[in-house]
Amino acid sequence: MSTNSSAYAYWLVSPNQGEIRETSVVSFLKEPLFLETLYSGISPGTERLVGLAKVPKECWETMRCWYMEGSFALPLKYGYSLVGQADEGSHQGKRFFVMHPHQSRVVVESSDALELPDWLPSKRATLIPNTETALNAVWDAQVSQGDRILIVGAGIVGILISFVLNKEYGIGADFLEQDQQRIQYLKQLPWLQNSYLATDFKEDNYNIVFHTSASSSGLQSAINALTFEGRCIEISWYGTELVSLQLGASFHYQRKQIIASQVSAIAKPMRKLIDYRQRKEQVLSLLADAVIDSLLEPVIYFKDLPQFMSLLYQRQVQPVSPLVEY
Repeated sequence: MSTNSSAYAYWLVSPNQGEIRETSVVSFLKEPLFLETLYSGISPGTERLVGLAKVPKECWETMRCWYMEGSFALPLKYGYSLVGQADEGSHQGKRFFVMHPHQSRVVVESSDALELPDWLPSKRATLIPNTETALNAVWDAQVSQGDRILIVGAGIVGILISFVLNKEYGIGADFLEQDQQRIQYLKQLPWLQNSYLATDFKEDNYNIVFHTSASSSGLQSAINALTFEGRCIEISWYGTELVSLQLGASFHYQRKQIIASQVSAIAKPMRKLIDYRQRKEQVLSLLADAVIDSLLEPVIYFKDLPQFMSLLYQRQVQPVSPLVEY
């Protein structure tokens, strides 16, 4: 089957600069699914590094997203959180989540798309990838009752980790965050009402620290906050950015650990117990709670995406979970 129509996609054309280009939606797929895009989600940390061309060459193949075009050397069409509605065929009218760059109309293999339940709002569904990352990180941490937990960095993944801890384990987590605006934002989240929100912290106090700030200073703080044999779960991705740490103090004699967590593989403690489909089902169960709708901001119209992304690349905006509306 082959169908040809036009659409518009966001392309990175050079570091710090993107534009919207017309593109053809052509399919020779075995079971094509054509979707009119409703929303796409932006992952600020990852998409900023990609937009600055800071993806190491050895990671180019690993970091490729489904339906990506171009290369990390730029130009590039990139993104991985899109919700659309089928506009033809047997699925017409149904909504789907798919890993796809920002684009107004797309065609994907039907098996690559996740049909959304009626109860899940389209906006909230854009949180599927980051919620899956957060859930996997919590599994990597092997959390148990009585753990003292700190989250360094109040971006979307850090916030969703606190949400998963609260929903799945009934455990609260403290936050270490330097930005006063983000601290005020955290205070509005109902599941953090009993958490300690700080610009500093008590060293040697936490069994588990999740690090999400993608900075050397943040990772150093995470390590310093750990107690004897504590675990730092490192979720940040640095691209080509260098990381500088001081490990000559308590890191060795207190047997502290740094554990990398990345969502493409199921966390080792759960790997023999659950498959990718079951992990996705658990993510959907977490997203049944409407309380996280407050995380979906700001909303950017697709036509304004190049201007917004330019600000993001230059750190002139620090959004939690921006949403693109088509």
